[in-house]
Amino acid sequence: MSSPFSLARTFLHTQARLLERLLFAVKFEHADPAAVGHLISAYQNPDGGLGHALEPDSRCPESQPIFIEAGLIALHDAGWRDEHLSLSICSFLESVSDPSGLVPFILPNALASPHAPHMTSAGGPDLNPTAGICGLLLYQGVQHAWLERATQRCCQLLLEKPPKEAHTLLSATRLVDHLPDQQMAEQLTERIASSLPGASFFIPFAPVGGYGMTPLHFASTPTSPWRHLFTAEQIQGHLDDLLSKQQADGGWPISWEAPGPAAICEWRGRWTYEALSTLVAYGRMSA
Repeated sequence: MSSPFSLARTFLHTQARLLERLLFAVKFEHADPAAVGHLISAYQNPDGGLGHALEPDSRCPESQPIFIEAGLIALHDAGWRDEHLSLSICSFLESVSDPSGLVPFILPNALASPHAPHMTSAGGPDLNPTAGICGLLLYQGVQHAWLERATQRCCQLLLEKPPKEAHTLLSATRLVDHLPDQQMAEQLTERIASSLPGASFFIPFAPVGGYGMTPLHFASTPTSPWRHLFTAEQIQGHLDDLLSKQQADGGWPISWEAPGPAAICEWRGRWTYEALSTLVAYGRMSA
């Protein structure tokens, strides 16, 4: 009988997109992370941004901030840095930001292409995804006027009025993780810690009955700097719940309506890669 890990590996090879297959190979099979870097660069448009449904809920070819966040997360997962790509991304983001540096989740042109039902409007410039993008670009080690301005604005907003929504708080943790100013990082950590327990879309205890962010999204490894925010009961309960949700085909399900069959497979590949990474890191599954 195949192990849960082997079943998941087979699922990724048969149903996931190339990006998650490469990330799996980097994490578990010692593959060269340069392949992930080359692939993300292939999503780049002439305007410097990333497009082409890199985040599966929007199927548009045009560059979008959410696509940039997804691409930078993949580079971070692979441990790959690309200065040229990152600087081009900064220039694109500067062109679509407000004067303070904040960018929206998507631009209005994204709504002209197929998209998930929850994408009802473009929305305005916000901490989500700006804070996370800033943190991931700080990880890339680049310097850019837009990045400096946007980072300062995100820190100011997080200090003055911490968000009460889990996706935005998760975005904020990516900024804190790579913020050079450690004193500011400590202050922001306190704000996030006080806001998260009552945040919308946060599911503090298992089982997970619908869509939301769990402690494992914030502390995906036992060495995460955010692990201390959660009790052993919370972590173990969610690990049990996550392990139980593996399906017969080896993959993990999603809990929202995606734009179509391709997007479902792409999301399930991402969630399966994340589930494997977390379960192996916590010793609940053997690679």
